[in-house]
Amino acid sequence: MMDGLSLILPEIAIALAAVVILLIGSRLGKISGYLSVLGILVSIALLLMIPTGTETSNVIDVSGIKMIYSVDLFAVVFKMIFLSIALLSTIASLKYMENGKHLDAYYSLLLLSTFGMMVVASSSDLVTLFVGIEMAAIPAFILVAFEFNRKGVDGAAKYFLFGAVFSVIMLLGISLIYVSTSSLMISDIADVDDSAKLLAFLGILTLFSALAFEMSAVPFHLWAPDAYQGAPTPVSALLAGASKKMAFAAAIKILVVAIAVLEVELSIMIAILAILSMVVGNILALAQKDIKRMLAYSSIGQVGYILAAIAIFTPAGIAYAIYYIIVHAFMKAGAFIAAACADTASGGKIKNYGDYVGLAKKMPITSLAMASFMLSLAGIVPFGGFTAKILVLIELFREYILGSALAMVLGVVMIVTSIISLYYYGRIIKYMWFVEPAHNESGEKKFKEPLAFTIPMVVAVIALLILFYAPPFVELCMKVASGIGF
Repeated sequence: MMDGLSLILPEIAIALAAVVILLIGSRLGKISGYLSVLGILVSIALLLMIPTGTETSNVIDVSGIKMIYSVDLFAVVFKMIFLSIALLSTIASLKYMENGKHLDAYYSLLLLSTFGMMVVASSSDLVTLFVGIEMAAIPAFILVAFEFNRKGVDGAAKYFLFGAVFSVIMLLGISLIYVSTSSLMISDIADVDDSAKLLAFLGILTLFSALAFEMSAVPFHLWAPDAYQGAPTPVSALLAGASKKMAFAAAIKILVVAIAVLEVELSIMIAILAILSMVVGNILALAQKDIKRMLAYSSIGQVGYILAAIAIFTPAGIAYAIYYIIVHAFMKAGAFIAAACADTASGGKIKNYGDYVGLAKKMPITSLAMASFMLSLAGIVPFGGFTAKILVLIELFREYILGSALAMVLGVVMIVTSIISLYYYGRIIKYMWFVEPAHNESGEKKFKEPLAFTIPMVVAVIALLILFYAPPFVELCMKVASGIGF
């Protein structure tokens, strides 16, 4: 059994790196980025040293309010997701931000946001959960506007204003849960009295609405397209690949205990969010010309697929949702990094669909990686996105056979919207590989593909190829689901 300090060493490594960069980073210049990479790698190494099944039992008691910081398999898996995507985003930032200003602040904020996500993964009480979410979100507000352009500032302003409102909503939900259960421990939600069930449901509904904002689930998605488009693209990769997953981690923690008393109500609520996200996200993605906005709306649709797996509240459904979360982290972060590579290497000329015409001849590695991410997002073999979608669909139709009409509706909507998504995912592949540029275009020369982009892209593609073979990962996700009570 490891002591409490050893279990939080990954967080200490990230926080220490962030503080050091903030204090002396102005003297280090570009070295700040490499120091960030080193801090994340150290944190990953320390996380891997934690034995499976280890869990803290340290309790902090403040004026009768208990707070527990838990490091179980659930926390370890989600922390690995956050750190992996932060690593890919940071490596991509080495090139993307090489001519930027205030690099010490940029990398420090990126690390602090990752630190907040890690706190959420280990939170066992609502206070720690809220603090972790705010620690992740506040640096993200600043990072979105970091390039100081109009789109970035507009996106950050919208993200901040919506975020401030939903922070208040989250606190309201926590207050209602506290009044109904007389406790801030997440596990105590299951012990609510029958007389307080309505109040507890309102609290959970309010809290989940705030988490749905972080997920960018419809109808709480309005900030996401502008924020993703205006942010530095590696930051968009972090938001889509890690920040969304933090919201899912928090939601699963709460739902796993709340369904004991409110299963039917919560199932319907989540199913509605799933259906709206799948339909709205995929349909609006069809109309986008800017690649980053397309990826933003696509991400909203993908949120719907994950919520569909959660909505049926079965052990396999939760396990497949976690598996989908892992897969989605790599394919979405990888897609944004590929977009960043095309944009940077071309000097800012490649942003829209039309700009990708003939890109395979100019940037073959980036084009191959982007095609891989699009195929995975569409659910095509041999990538993890195919396996993740198939597993969710199998579980939905298994539940339908057992008599769940809701599962049938979710499955049908998932199939239809997945077919719709083939158009906008396939279009970019078509433009890159099968459409010849106009003869009068002066852009036949190859663009240099920086190593800082190709490394994270190749890593993400390899991860998706490995994740295509599901059994070991599904077994891990099943252990995670059973470990939290499913």
